[in-house]
Amino acid sequence: MSRLPPYLQYLPAFEATARLGRVRHAAEELNLSPSAISLQLKKLSDATGIVLFQKSGRNVALTRAGKDFSQAVAIALGQLNTATRDSRKITAGDQPASLSVSVPTALGIAWLTATIVDFAEAHGISNLTINEAITAAEVDWENNDLAVVYDNPPFAGKYWRSLSEVRLCAVCSPTLFPRLDLRNRDRKLSSVALLHEDDGGEWAKWSVAARIGLEGNTRVRVNTVAHAIASAVQGRGVALVSDVLTRNYLSEGRLIQPFSTTINAAREYYIICHVDRASDPLLRALADRVVEQLRTGRDQNV
Repeated sequence: MSRLPPYLQYLPAFEATARLGRVRHAAEELNLSPSAISLQLKKLSDATGIVLFQKSGRNVALTRAGKDFSQAVAIALGQLNTATRDSRKITAGDQPASLSVSVPTALGIAWLTATIVDFAEAHGISNLTINEAITAAEVDWENNDLAVVYDNPPFAGKYWRSLSEVRLCAVCSPTLFPRLDLRNRDRKLSSVALLHEDDGGEWAKWSVAARIGLEGNTRVRVNTVAHAIASAVQGRGVALVSDVLTRNYLSEGRLIQPFSTTINAAREYYIICHVDRASDPLLRALADRVVEQLRTGRDQNV
C-alpha cells in the first residue's frame, strides 16, 4: 500500500479558505488563529509544489492550479463524508429494524444461524427472520434481503460472492470407528451405512479418489445433508460432508475423519442479493462477518 500524502492535515484549512475567500473567516470556522491557517496553507503549498492562492486586498483568490486542486479536494472530502455517514448507518441507529436472511439448513444448524443472530444483536436489529433454502432458485426473494446458497452461478439479476469451495470428507462417530476395519481401508469399506444427499455420485467419486471399494454397504439417501450429519453423530453410518458443516463436531470429538481423502463437491457456497442492493452497507457488513467467521473456523481446524 502506498504511503498517504503528508499534507492531509492541512486540507481542512485549505478547503475552508478556498470556500470562504478569507483566511480570517476560515480561522473563525475552524477555531484557529489566522496565523495558524496561513502557516498550514504555506506548508500545503510547499508539500504539493502548487501555488494555491494569490492575494486580492484582504481576500485571497485561488490560482488556476489552486482551483483544480480545490475541486479534487472537495470531491475527496465529500466521498469521505459519504463513507462516514454510510458506516454510521450500520452502527448508530439508522439501520433497518428488520432483516431477513435465507440459509441452507445444514449450514444454519452448524454455525451460520448463530453468526447471523450475533450480527443482528450487535447492529440493533430488533426483527430478524431466518428462512431456509438450499439453492438460489428456492429462495423467496419477496421475503429475503440476503441469502447464502449451496449452488453454482450465474444467478440472474443477483450479485453474488463466493464464500468457499466445498471439500467433502468421510466422517463418522468414534463409536462406529471399530467397525470400519481400517486394516483393509485401502481396498474396501464395507458393512456400514453410507449417508448421502445426492444420487450417490459423490460417494462414487470419493471411492475412486481414495481407492477404496464400497461394496457391501447400505446406501441411505437423506433429504438434507443435516440429516446425514445427525445420523453420523448418532453412530448410524459414515457421511460424506464438508468441513464447513462439521468443524464443530470434529473439534468436539463427536465426529472423526478416519480417511484423509477429500474431493471437491459439485457445488459451492455463495452469498447473494439483488443487484440493486449490492452496495447496501448492512448487507455488505453481514457478508464480511460470514466470511470472517468461515475463515476463523477453518484456521482453527488447521
